[in-house]
Amino acid sequence: MGYVLAVRASHTLTVRSGRAMTAARAARLIPRGAWHRVRTGHGSKGLRHYDWAMLEVTSDDAPGDGRDDGRSVLLARRHRSTGTCSYYRCWTPGPVPLARLIAVAQARWRIEENHQLSKQAAGLDSGQVIRWRSWHRWSALCLLAFTYLAVAAALDRGTHAGLETGPIPVTIPEMLRMLRGTVIPPPRRDQAHRQHWSQWRRRHQSGLRRVPGLPRFVWHVSNGTKSHC
Repeated sequence: MGYVLAVRASHTLTVRSGRAMTAARAARLIPRGAWHRVRTGHGSKGLRHYDWAMLEVTSDDAPGDGRDDGRSVLLARRHRSTGTCSYYRCWTPGPVPLARLIAVAQARWRIEENHQLSKQAAGLDSGQVIRWRSWHRWSALCLLAFTYLAVAAALDRGTHAGLETGPIPVTIPEMLRMLRGTVIPPPRRDQAHRQHWSQWRRRHQSGLRRVPGLPRFVWHVSNGTKSHC
């Protein structure tokens, strides 16, 4: 099974000539005309426009005993504006076009985005557990909830497919907000509600003042501050 693995610029590999060098130095051997500009979708900062190229290297990390089996390449990605390069070590059982390697490399972005979104929407990183079984249960429930939100959002997008006007499709955070509205009632902000809690706070503060030995300050529940009496 092939792979596309992100590596550091200092990662050492062997080029076809037999010389060992870093990935950054090997990328300089790529001819100028071998770079291809490919649009790889939208990111958090807009469209992702990169120049991509690949360089054949020696399969010194190929699976099994035969190092000559398959095809090993260095995949390089260069930012159009800054010129910053990222590198991927790739191995495939047979020849694979550049577009296929790019598709596999950019799948990592989607995985990272979903992992970050699962922490925000389903609380994947909020489990206060110290044992494996508890952590496994919490993670399974969070991923199950995130899967439900993702499927619900995808089904809603399917019903509006082909529409070029109107709002954007429902996202996972938007789906979560709509579901919360059906389960958790919105907070009350009317005058009667505020008067009720004002009476409650002042009544309990009055009771605390009559207790001997307590520090003479009053907590203001509305803004979380305290003042001495």
